Amino acid sequence: MKKLRLLIATTFILVMLTGNAFAWSERSEGRPPYLPGVAYSQGVVVWHDNNNEFHLTAASRGRHVISGVIKTDGRFHSVEERYLENGDYLKVDRNKKTIRFRFASDRGLDGIDFKVRGGESVKFSLYKDGADMPQKQIFIGKKGWHPADNTFKIER
Repeated sequence: MKKLRLLIATTFILVMLTGNAFAWSERSEGRPPYLPGVAYSQGVVVWHDNNNEFHLTAASRGRHVISGVIKTDGRFHSVEERYLENGDYLKVDRNKKTIRFRFASDRGLDGIDFKVRGGESVKFSLYKDGADMPQKQIFIGKKGWHPADNTFKIER
């Protein structure tokens, strides 16, 4: 009986620790109630959902190029493009640790969906027309918070 209690207690502790270890930053959780191009004229929205998937959606008004590099200390998988047109690209490196993208559009949405296996962080570096993307045009998670810089990290 004593061994059974110890086993149950150990299992409980491991389950609790595992749940926290796999959770991403609360600030990144949940799709914002808006997407750029709808409530905002241009920008990038990044969020993480209940299916353990990250989303990056970009919108621009007028001719702009939105580009970036996304890196992880884990591995990317299930990488999918959304709404890409001629001139847009999305590339995942051979090690599945870096995604490079470039969206050139007059208006509308472009995006990437991906999952991360392992690792503790995802680092985003975002650019607009070859320059650092203004922080006020980057919206993260359900509350749409702005990072301190165009390069930011989301951690577990």
